[in-house]
Amino acid sequence: MKRLKFNPVLYISTIFHNNIKKFSKRKSEVNNNEDELSLFWHIQELRKHCIYSIIWLAFFSSISFVFMNPIINFLEKPYNNSIKLYKNNLLTQNLSSISIFEVITVNFKICFLIGLSISLPFILRELWKFIVPALYENEKKIAQVFIVASVILFYTGIAFGFYLVIPYFFSNALTWSSQYAHVMITYENYFNSLIILIFIFGIVFEIPVILSLLGMAGLISSDLLKKNRKITFILCFIIGAILSPPEVLSLCLIALPMYFMTEISIYFIKKIEEKRMLIEISKS
Repeated sequence: MKRLKFNPVLYISTIFHNNIKKFSKRKSEVNNNEDELSLFWHIQELRKHCIYSIIWLAFFSSISFVFMNPIINFLEKPYNNSIKLYKNNLLTQNLSSISIFEVITVNFKICFLIGLSISLPFILRELWKFIVPALYENEKKIAQVFIVASVILFYTGIAFGFYLVIPYFFSNALTWSSQYAHVMITYENYFNSLIILIFIFGIVFEIPVILSLLGMAGLISSDLLKKNRKITFILCFIIGAILSPPEVLSLCLIALPMYFMTEISIYFIKKIEEKRMLIEISKS
């Protein structure tokens, strides 16, 4: 039987290799544990901020419920002002209800949506607290600008829709409908239409924020929007024609703000592109 010779170099290298394998295995286990802890921490933080957001929503919805009667009277003003123009028998003067629970369910829906609208800045603040640890300083400034701008534009859109567009919308819609039939507007139909129109304008006024984010992501450019101005203009009027009664003033009150928001977006995207170009030049 042949006797194996002892090789010290091979022995040391084997021990070193085995220790490296053990260390790598131990390090991967530690990293996995750290990843699990990090994921658990993020889930806990997200859960906490979601709970706070729900609390804010519940609080402002409850406040809206307490002041339900003044809120309903305020929201009925566009309808009440519109029916004053008509003194014929083709229009029901008061809102009607065809279900026992219609008024109750609509009132709760209104309180919830008002609570959601009022609590929006607080919900966004909770979102900000969750994402801010992962942002760099320059990203924090950009995110703050977008959050503040989105809140201001949303409320501006709601105010624009309620005070300028909706009175003309209901007046012209009633003018058109009452020529052909006895108009009986139900409680649910009126408030559903009112809520949809209000939130449409809230979203329309968010167009600069949405397009600016797409511009920052490189998905669109200011040149692309400039080249397609005519198509954008036509699309705005098509959407306005779908949402408005067949009357020119209502159509313009919906389509023109949409197009104006697009033009504002072009300006902001152009500024973003110029700043990005300056950063690239400074790096080079």
